[in-house]
Amino acid sequence: MTDEIRKAISKKIGTFRDKSTTKLYSEESEQKFKEPCFYIKELRSSQEKELGNRYRRSHLYDIHYFPNPESKATNSDLRKMAEILYSEMELIEVSGRPLMGFELNHEIVGGVLHFFVRYPISLYKEKAKTPSMEGLKQEGGLKIDSGND
Repeated sequence: MTDEIRKAISKKIGTFRDKSTTKLYSEESEQKFKEPCFYIKELRSSQEKELGNRYRRSHLYDIHYFPNPESKATNSDLRKMAEILYSEMELIEVSGRPLMGFELNHEIVGGVLHFFVRYPISLYKEKAKTPSMEGLKQEGGLKIDSGND
């Protein structure tokens, strides 16, 4: 599921980034980025058991935005990008279904925008199937009381 969420984030970013100038990297990428770019990193995931075979899993992502170093981007420019991310990352589509983002927040550190979003999902684990009995042979009879007490 993690890969599907990351792909959905990438797809959503692809709807508003300038593909000719802004690259998009994910966790498989090398650490040498060509800026400007986005970098998607899963920070943490957790899972909690609910009733029966139901589980609640939560995925926290940090979407980095590295501006073009030659553009002398200001914090104001980075805050504008954060506003775009707030509106775009609130709802993504994963495997054809909408997934709502929670706890959206951002910070700017060292000229890089860090945008955080948590995507919770519900899971249901199938019970292990136990083999059913193939057959049951039942025998019975009557005990006849001979009347001798």
